[in-house]
This record gives sequence, C-alpha cells and structure tokens, in this order.
Amino acid sequence: MSAGIDRGSKLQLAAICCASFVVWSGFGAILPYLPVFLREQAHASLPLIGVIAAGFSVGTFAFSAPLGRLSDTVGRKPVIVTGVWLYAVASLLFVATRNPYWFILFRLLEGLGSAAVGPAGQAFIADITPEHRRSQAYGWLTSAQYGGLVIGPALAVPLYSLGGGKGVWAFYTIFIFGGALSVLTGLALMLTIREPARKARREQPRRPPARALLAGPIIAFVVIAFTGNYAVGAFEVLWSIYLQDIGTSMNFVAATWIAFSVPMLFSWVAGRLSDKSNRFLLMMIGYGISALAWMTYGLTTIPLVLLAVNVVEGFAIAFSYPAKQAFLVQMSPRPWVGTILGIETSSLQLATLVGSLTAPLLYDRIGGKTLVVGGMLALAGLAAMAPTLGRAWKVASAPTSR
Repeated sequence: MSAGIDRGSKLQLAAICCASFVVWSGFGAILPYLPVFLREQAHASLPLIGVIAAGFSVGTFAFSAPLGRLSDTVGRKPVIVTGVWLYAVASLLFVATRNPYWFILFRLLEGLGSAAVGPAGQAFIADITPEHRRSQAYGWLTSAQYGGLVIGPALAVPLYSLGGGKGVWAFYTIFIFGGALSVLTGLALMLTIREPARKARREQPRRPPARALLAGPIIAFVVIAFTGNYAVGAFEVLWSIYLQDIGTSMNFVAATWIAFSVPMLFSWVAGRLSDKSNRFLLMMIGYGISALAWMTYGLTTIPLVLLAVNVVEGFAIAFSYPAKQAFLVQMSPRPWVGTILGIETSSLQLATLVGSLTAPLLYDRIGGKTLVVGGMLALAGLAAMAPTLGRAWKVASAPTSR
C-alpha cells in the first residue's frame, strides 16, 4: 500500500483484509464439501441441493440493498460485525441436523450475514481511501479474500481426515472450523475497526434521490452483475457434483478451487495497475475472459484442461475485479455508496438464485453444458452495457473530472 493512503486508513484496511482472510478460509473449507455432504449424508436430491444453495442467494438478494442503505445511515461497523456473527451462527448450525430442509434456513441465514458484510465492507473501504488509490485498496481486499479461499480448501483436506476421513463427522469437523473462525473474526472486528464519517451520515437526506439510483452507469453495472452471475449459481450447485460425475476425486475438487484462487492473490498488483490505467478496459477484458472460461468448463471433461482454465479465469478476475469495484464507486454519489453497492449485490445474488434453481433442471438434460449457458449470458450482458460504461469512463477520466 503506497503513498496516498494515510497511516490510520492503512491500519483499518489491514484489519478488514485480515478479517476477510480468516472468514474466507472458513468459507473456502466448507463450500466444496457442502453439496457432497448434502447428497451423501443428508440424502438430498440434486434439485433440493439447488434450493438449499438458493437459500443463500435469497438472503443476500433480499437484504443487501436495505442493509447497504442502513450502513449509509447508522454506520458501517455495526452492520459488518453483526453480519459476521450471523454467518458464524449459520455455519455452526450445519452440525445440528441432517434433515436437508433445515439447510434451506441455515443458508438463508448465511445469506443475511453476507448481505450485512458485503456492501457495508466495500463501502467502508470507499470511506477510508482516496479515489486515486481505491483500486489498490480493493485489490488488497480481494487478495486477502482469495488467500483465505486458497487456504480453506487446503485445510479442509486434513480436517476431513481428522474427522475420520468418511462419514458425517468428516464433514462436521470442517463446518465447526469455519464457524469458529467467523466467531473470532467478529470479535476482532468489533475491537479494531473505527467508524469513519459518522457526522456526515447523520446529516444527509433520509432517502437517496431516484436519479442517483437510476443513472445509466449504475443500471449498466446492475445488468452486468445479473447476467454475469447466473453461472455462479450453477457453479455452486453443480461443480463438485459435475467433477465427481466425470470421475475425479474430492481432492481434485478442492484443487480446482485452489487453482482458481491462487491467481487472485495477485489482485493487489492489479489494483495498483488499475489506479494508473483504464478501469473500464480492465473490467471488460477480465469479465469477458471469465465468460469464455465458463463456456470451456461445459465443453470439456478433461481434468487437466479444467484445472488450467481455473487458473486462467483466476487471473482474469484478479485483474478485473478491483477495477470494476473502484469504477462502480467512482460512478456512485458518495452519500449513497452503501446503498448502490447493496443494489448491485442484490442483482448478482438474484442471478445466482436463478442459477441455483434452474441449473439442476438443465443439468438433467444437457449436463455440463449448463455452464456454457451461463458463459453466453455473461457475454451478452457485457456486450449490451459496454457502450454505456465506455462513455461513463470517458467522462470520469477526463482531466476536468478529476
């Protein structure tokens, strides 16, 4: 983190990054194993697994915008800390039952926690960083998150063995680990982060003006979030099962998550690059490569090819996400950053919800080509919204707008 971010803000950013690393470690340990647990131990059908996965998206979709707005008015810290603890409770509840229908509620609660942490956390970073260093800050955050996603699946393997290597306790050991990490993270955040700009938020209007929420660039980001995340919902439900169906092991499943996540560790480099270059172009190229990767996943069953594409997609997202996030904040009216980030999150979670519910039905008919559908939808959204965002970037990057 170079000059341009003051010492106090660096310490706050470091606290958020460390907390994100810990939470994502727990999340990364759980996620590859949950669909398999539901099929093998809870005896859930593939459509029911889709409904359970959709529970997370429902919670995040329904609450991201209102909780983002709440962070604009009451502050970021209470929303973030509460969200982390809700996520912890949900993760620990995974060991309470093997009745698959309860997991719909547990995933809904996880989604509510995520809705509290996501937009408020992103807005917190916008509050403490200057415009010309914001991509760098989001790059550090993304590197921390995906560092956790690298460590999580790697830790899950010995945790699975510690729980006996098979049976219900092999999975329970992983769930308890993830929940305990979230509990500790919530406590650490409560003690370390300081709330910025409280006075400014109390004095702002109670409701954001419609023109702030319906501006062309904001709508374009919302559309791209929706079209780009149908595949994410399909991936969450199908990926582990798809890999098992083509004959790979659970160790290979974990390896694919690591292969995608390791390149994300370089997001901090991408953030520095983005602050000095064209955020719009970096976003479009990276998201376009990601869409092509989704299509490739559905067109081959060769494990080494799938692993290689995981790596390529990881680098693409690493070099586009910090640019996208900083560009979105740049287009957002400062008093309502949390609200707009919440709306974008709701859009992407709505798409994830649709993907979670419909992908199992498509998988029964077209198998892995379900992921091709997701990639094509993502490309269509990028193509449709590129002119609007290109014009917005041209205006924002003009010397008079700086």
